[in-house]
Amino acid sequence: MLTILLDSRKSEPLYQQICRAIRREIAQGRLQPNEKLPSRRALSAHLQTSLMTVQTAYEQLTAEGYLYARPRAGYFVDPDAHLLFQEPDPLLLTSPIQPEPVPPKDQINFSTSGVDLEQFPFATWAKLSRQVLSTKQETLLHATPAMGLYPLRRAISAHLREFRGIHAAPEQILVGAGTEYLLGILVQLLGASRRYAVEEPGYPKGKHILRSNGASVIGIPMDQSGLKIQALRQSGATIAHVTPSHQFPTGIIMPVRRRAELLEWAAEQPERYLIEDDYDSELRFQGKPLPAMYSLDNGGHVIYMNTFARTLAPSLRIGYVVLPPLLAKRFEQDFSFYSSTVPSFEQYTLVRFLQEGYFERHLNRMKKTYHQRQDLLISALRSHPMSKHIRVCGEAAGLHLLLEVRLSCTEQELVQAAQEAHITVHGLSAYYETGGRAAAPPQVVLGYACLSPKEILEGTKRLLDAWEQFLP
Repeated sequence: MLTILLDSRKSEPLYQQICRAIRREIAQGRLQPNEKLPSRRALSAHLQTSLMTVQTAYEQLTAEGYLYARPRAGYFVDPDAHLLFQEPDPLLLTSPIQPEPVPPKDQINFSTSGVDLEQFPFATWAKLSRQVLSTKQETLLHATPAMGLYPLRRAISAHLREFRGIHAAPEQILVGAGTEYLLGILVQLLGASRRYAVEEPGYPKGKHILRSNGASVIGIPMDQSGLKIQALRQSGATIAHVTPSHQFPTGIIMPVRRRAELLEWAAEQPERYLIEDDYDSELRFQGKPLPAMYSLDNGGHVIYMNTFARTLAPSLRIGYVVLPPLLAKRFEQDFSFYSSTVPSFEQYTLVRFLQEGYFERHLNRMKKTYHQRQDLLISALRSHPMSKHIRVCGEAAGLHLLLEVRLSCTEQELVQAAQEAHITVHGLSAYYETGGRAAAPPQVVLGYACLSPKEILEGTKRLLDAWEQFLP
């Protein structure tokens, strides 16, 4: 059986990774002329990827001349495949590898992808880990169920019931190594042949993951309330991925009326689904949180997704989805052969962290810390002489702000001026895929979770000082 290491985090689609690996096997003689390749179904099960991904790879290699197909027999290595390989250019083999550029020591990055790791409760986590090691020795080395340990699913169920008003049985909860992995699993569960609607602008990696699993993806424009319903209806999509609690990167919090319209769209056909990505719903600073769409759904059309990466640490790689009962049953029937992608040791530790109230206390502490940093950032922005030329948006929740800049310049000029001042920011246009933004005041995305108070003050001043060159 071919063993190919697939990486869904790469921009290269999975089927192309399979093609590249098989070409290498043929070139190095490990696959001989006329040798039969594993069946599509066997290889997809072995690589834990979709049947469509393997099928696409085999068809691509056949079109290139590396393989040939026999009806009802499968795919075989073409006898002339070796003719497709050429000797490598010696100059390419001796070209020096360019080292990655080292950022300046005073570089300040307003990144949206991290959290404050200094706040992680190391002492508590270490104590709970020791308890797990001393009390769970008999079970730690056992195989973990595909959907995750039942005690963890039960603890997540209790957490969702208390904090998000979601009533879901533990049997509906699937635990996995982060939302990126889980999104790929959902494509396999729902079908890669469907069309998936995503928010435009939106989370770029989510689009890459959907496409790498063979899905057709279409961006749906936004208005001030979120995803445009009319555009969604015209798109032909049957599944929509949305972030209603705090849209990334615009910061829009979807009002109840728009949520109801999305639920109405989903209910019109039995196989329509909404993937509700609630990635930072716990980090809300103003008003009461709106109910999750899952809690408003009466027809089993919402798949709820969340992660502990934003509230604990990204490296834990623990996320989860709540499946409607029908999909939970389908997963149990068709995908129970999977092994859990989260080690049982981390799962048992997280169970104790949730059940003994540590997560709630940690969450309250982080909300206070992040709110203070957001207040500091907004205060620094509004106290600068440039304040009358900027507008802060999206401060009600989450770990980033949107800054509208009312100057006669482009987003690219703002980003470049910031870089020259050793400040890293990204323009809103960077999160558009289909045609970019219409003419509008330039907007810049500012994340602040990874920055200390000193870095926030210094970074804000250097950023706005750099933009003063664009004043009329």
